Amino acid sequence: MLAEEKKLTKSEERMMDIFWSGEAPYTSVDIVNMKVKDTWGNGLVHNMIRSLLKKGLLEECGIERYKTQYARKLRPAMTKEEYIARSMIAKANGKESRHNVLLALVREEENREEMIAELEEIIQELRNDSEQE
Repeated sequence: MLAEEKKLTKSEERMMDIFWSGEAPYTSVDIVNMKVKDTWGNGLVHNMIRSLLKKGLLEECGIERYKTQYARKLRPAMTKEEYIARSMIAKANGKESRHNVLLALVREEENREEMIAELEEIIQELRNDSEQE
């Protein structure tokens, strides 16, 4: 469930893309040193990180020492795909709307037979998961 307050600003989305594409956790120092944008100074980076932590999109996973101070290591709390799915579900109005969103996604696919085969694999995987619970 992704509430309205979990919507990302353009800068937050850009920062999350950094975390989602990274292979290791980052600290605020790492982000500032990347110089993604000239306007991303210490204060703004810390504010965005605080906001992303509050929204549940980042999680702490350790600390790293920088000279005389420590910085929290951060990683995504969910994948980009999970975020997109939760956003879509939050915008969908009930079961019928989710059904229509899924149908629209499949209809957008150029190779429908391939998509149907993938969906059948996903359904089988979900059934196997349900049997193991």
